[in-house]
Amino acid sequence: MLLSEHVLAQRRGDKLHLRTIDAATRARAEAIARELVGVAHSHLGGARGELEAALAAVDALPKDTKLKAGLIKLVVDRCEFEAAPPVSPEELRRELFSRAAAERREHGHLDRGKLVADVAAAHRLSAEQLERVLYADLKASHTLIAFDAVAPAALVESLVRGQAQAVLLRAERVAARVRCKSPGTLRAILRTLKFHRLLFTVVPGEDGAHVLGIDGPMSLFEAGTKYGPRLAMALPALESADELELEATVRWGKEREPLLFSHRHALAGGAKLAEAPLPDEVEALRAALEQAGSGLEVRRSKAILNLPGVGVCVPDLELSQDGRVVYVEVLGFWSREAVWRRVELAERGLGARVLFCVSSRLRVSEEVLPDELPAALYVYKGTMSARTVAERAKKLLARDVVRPC
Repeated sequence: MLLSEHVLAQRRGDKLHLRTIDAATRARAEAIARELVGVAHSHLGGARGELEAALAAVDALPKDTKLKAGLIKLVVDRCEFEAAPPVSPEELRRELFSRAAAERREHGHLDRGKLVADVAAAHRLSAEQLERVLYADLKASHTLIAFDAVAPAALVESLVRGQAQAVLLRAERVAARVRCKSPGTLRAILRTLKFHRLLFTVVPGEDGAHVLGIDGPMSLFEAGTKYGPRLAMALPALESADELELEATVRWGKEREPLLFSHRHALAGGAKLAEAPLPDEVEALRAALEQAGSGLEVRRSKAILNLPGVGVCVPDLELSQDGRVVYVEVLGFWSREAVWRRVELAERGLGARVLFCVSSRLRVSEEVLPDELPAALYVYKGTMSARTVAERAKKLLARDVVRPC
């Protein structure tokens, strides 16, 4: 994945615009990409440091410096390096240096070749293998064992497509207006956002559109570590909508000035977006519920619960019995604000039985939802209990649901 320093962009007032990759620029980029791919192929079996030096030495015009750097990043991303030698390099160095020091003290001189051969033999290595392993824990010494081949034109296309994703690494807030002809597409998009553990809100708009408000990495304490790449990886899912209008406030440049970035995309056919798998903790809960023998039917939810004028809830699971259904939404990674939005949905008449599973780190009490409502909070610490979820679900099944007017 590209980083923000690989973005070909320019500032115009308070807006950030991606540079247009014209035919001449694309031709130069493909020529650079062709050389970079050739370098990667020729360095199979060599050290990472040697590969990176050779990639950096590929010729490019000064105006294409950033373009070349982005292509190098994409080439290295397609490389597989062996970083786990059979013997600990640190232990080998300690042993080799200790024996060398002892040799010098005892004999006043050192036969390096013999010493290396002796230490290598003790570890069932050849002298050549020991030399390679000796500093294999250093990144530059990792061995290139495979390269995922790519055509130069395809590599350049990845660079072009990755520009908007790299901008989102610096996002503070994202507003994405999506229009999906199929409810399944919208559900798949929302599932992908949840799978990537993004913090978002959903508000139905006009003409079947939905406005997604997504927190960006620059608004969070963990900015740029894991959340930023997850947001960037979700962009292709947003682009699977029939129409996407995205606006983001980004912190750009050395001064991290707030700029407005806009991105438009219209679907021109192609493969249907597959629904993302359940997050690990939700899948573990689903499996545990199936094995619990509670008498509840357990299935992955396909519902989108909408309370007009208030908001949307995307449950993870459905637990049913005798035709009645309890929806389960897990909020382990969400914010307290998201929990309060769910509480508001329940209080204002969501019209469905919902069990919200909330991590104790969000510091929310189960008592905020009174017993007369068809929704409840289950606050868990560490891992969710399938037995407790089943018990709470059965209590909710006994409550009546009042549909909103």
